[in-house]
Amino acid sequence: MTDAHGRPQARAAGQPVGFSPVAGLDRDARKALIAAARGLDGIDFVEVLPGRPAEPGRPGTSQQRTLAVHLVQGPVPAWITGGAARDRIVLADGAGNDPMADPARVLWAYSAEEVTGPDPLPGVTGDDRRQVDDAVPAGVRSRVLVVRTEGGGRSVHTLALVGEDGTGTPQGIDGPLAQIPLDFGADCPVELDCRTPDDAPGTAASPVLDYLARDYEGLRTRLLDRLSVLLPDWTDRSPADIGITLIELFAYLGDRLAYRQDAIATEAYLSTARLRTSVRRHARLLDHRMHEGCSARTWLTFDTPTTTDLPRGSAVADRGSAPGRRPPPVAEAAGAGAVVFETCAAARLSRDRNRLPLHAWGAREVTLPVGATSAFVAVPADADPGLRAGDVLLLVDVGALGGTADGDPARRCAVRLDRDPAERVDTLLATRRVLELHWHEGDALPVELRVSTPDPTDPRPTTVAFANVVLADHGASLTGQHLDPPSVADGAYRPVLRRPGLAWAAPADPAPVGDTATSRGWRSATEALRPDPREAVAQLLLDDGTLRWTASPDLIGSGCGAALFVAEPEADRTVRLRFGDGTTGRRPGPGAVLTARYRLGGGTAGNTGPDTLTTLLPLPDGTLLDGIAVTNPLAASGGTDPQPLPEVRELASNTFHLRRRAVTAADYTAVALGAQGVRRAASRSRWAGSWHVQQVVVDVEDGADSFAPGLAGLLDTRRTAGVEVELARAVVVPLDLRIAFCPGRGHLAETVARQLRTALSAAVLPAGGRGFFHPDRLALGRPLLLSDLVGAAMAVVGTALVDVQRFARLGAGEAEHRANLAAGRIRASERETLRCDSDPRRPRFGQIEIVERSGP
Repeated sequence: MTDAHGRPQARAAGQPVGFSPVAGLDRDARKALIAAARGLDGIDFVEVLPGRPAEPGRPGTSQQRTLAVHLVQGPVPAWITGGAARDRIVLADGAGNDPMADPARVLWAYSAEEVTGPDPLPGVTGDDRRQVDDAVPAGVRSRVLVVRTEGGGRSVHTLALVGEDGTGTPQGIDGPLAQIPLDFGADCPVELDCRTPDDAPGTAASPVLDYLARDYEGLRTRLLDRLSVLLPDWTDRSPADIGITLIELFAYLGDRLAYRQDAIATEAYLSTARLRTSVRRHARLLDHRMHEGCSARTWLTFDTPTTTDLPRGSAVADRGSAPGRRPPPVAEAAGAGAVVFETCAAARLSRDRNRLPLHAWGAREVTLPVGATSAFVAVPADADPGLRAGDVLLLVDVGALGGTADGDPARRCAVRLDRDPAERVDTLLATRRVLELHWHEGDALPVELRVSTPDPTDPRPTTVAFANVVLADHGASLTGQHLDPPSVADGAYRPVLRRPGLAWAAPADPAPVGDTATSRGWRSATEALRPDPREAVAQLLLDDGTLRWTASPDLIGSGCGAALFVAEPEADRTVRLRFGDGTTGRRPGPGAVLTARYRLGGGTAGNTGPDTLTTLLPLPDGTLLDGIAVTNPLAASGGTDPQPLPEVRELASNTFHLRRRAVTAADYTAVALGAQGVRRAASRSRWAGSWHVQQVVVDVEDGADSFAPGLAGLLDTRRTAGVEVELARAVVVPLDLRIAFCPGRGHLAETVARQLRTALSAAVLPAGGRGFFHPDRLALGRPLLLSDLVGAAMAVVGTALVDVQRFARLGAGEAEHRANLAAGRIRASERETLRCDSDPRRPRFGQIEIVERSGP
């Protein structure tokens, strides 16, 4: 407790002397009544002067031995000062009659004016004068009684003013205010306020608070309720009142602060985050990359009257200007709602590549079957289409009339040549050259294509190949765009693109021809129209006049000088950019102005139909390529919207459940089987003398000259520490089999033999099943059981009896055949795979002979 001057006061803590206190007496109210009365006084409060400990060269003053008793009105009466103080001032110890207690005694008592005055007083030293002069203000010294005590322990005391006989209440002093409890200890320095709360802990009822009422209206109501308690006389609720204005201001700020606190707590967890940026970062911590969609792709065909160089980024749209008017620029067309595609590579358009008719060699009603990977085209003798391996052609059914609109839209295919065309000679066409085309097996025809009409008098071609073909993806480029804010300020620079709808596109570069292992990119024309949204990157470039900044999925692992940034789109398609901090990624220099070149588009909106992109827009420099016709015979595909947040939460949460390590032999086998081009795999652990070696044996697909792409690196990232991985190629063991059968009654031997060859083949059966010797049914190291072979043969309808006459490896002698028949199996080691393709063109892969049994 402190007085009006901020000094500590003694607190009430015991029972008074010579007076029975009134229960529940309000001392403050009583003092107010005494202050209004005349000729009556009492004790207001008691101040314990702390004193100062002695220091070298500086004498100290007594600590907690001097009491400053403040009266309500004053002045200090003369009968209480001087020598009479010992009889008229009583200090009662709370310890009672305890003989071990040191009772407190009064040595002297004077008014503060007397103590600080010039006249000497008995027992008062110079240090006492300085102590009282520093502690008691001059304006109140007339009503302050300074009491010097001696003795007294650490207990509650009661200071009382008594009558001449040591009892009762002095004349002119109010009875209830003639005494006051206090707590002090002589010569015991205390620097803390010793006041305790007036109410005991837990006695005050806690108000019922609604911690959810943190919006503007709830906070405003709470503030008004509180002020009604503190300022009951203030009842003005006018909006013009300054108090109401301040309350509403505080309620607004509280509402904003509460919203920010809730938002921070919400975005802190993957399951509750609502912003795409927050979900993306949480998922990245779980090693899951969230994609932002992908732009659609399509193949464009151009018809040009002359040789023309088409630059990369040439734009086409599904709508243009009015007939006879110049097409609008790219930005204007995109702003008008047109679907704009831009070419992914530069190309040289040639008149000789406009239309290449398929050649039927004079036959009528010729068709290319489903699965075909080759065809012939006829070109004029003086023309040079310049076809090379890697070129993409569009095979389009144009019908009997020769127009694109006259053909069947479902009979259109894109193919990529996997070798240079071979020139053939048709002696019936002296004025034309015939080129044999062969394309990638991934572009095997999904539908039949008619090559010529059934008219014997005019077998004109009904399918033509367009060779002026360029890949394009969805997106309209904008150049010279400023960010918001445009210049870099001190601190973190987080600008926003001024136009929403940034396009994300997967890399569109093709892989080298014939490459099936190491390079990224599409290998077939069909694969080019299936972009992977997980590989899509933001179509955005920044330039600050010195450096070119490129987009990156994240800045993890980036050096301090890497000019990279991360584009972070939100649900409304606005995009905010995040740069490095100078340690992970480069920090833009203060004051730098970055200009942006980006593309708008992407998503499923780009999956436009065929023959819709027919308007060639001006080039970025304003040049318009006149006389060139363009269209997209195939529908655009691959356009993907940004990944939904619920899907991201589910996939990211399951990331830890994926096994990305190899411990057992089965784990290594599973990793190897997951690699592209691996048909079978097996693994075993062996001791190399100083360490463990995990030997992985793989059987790659036909035509592969080496192991599957990246298999060694994949196994190295999955292996257990301290285990070395050894790759080995499986050894193919061809078989030599001979089966004699007896047909059942009512079945032809030729029919049964044909069915047996089909059932025991290595091909896919017409009904969708697999032959007995299909590679998927033969595991590494698995022996061939005689009972399995006989059971598969007897399962063929019409087979009455089966006799296996040869049963061994290719080239084995008769002794091995007899031994295998007796054992009932052909054994294989862990690195061997049995094979019996029974293909006359490839006898090295095994053969099976099926004959009708003669005799009993």
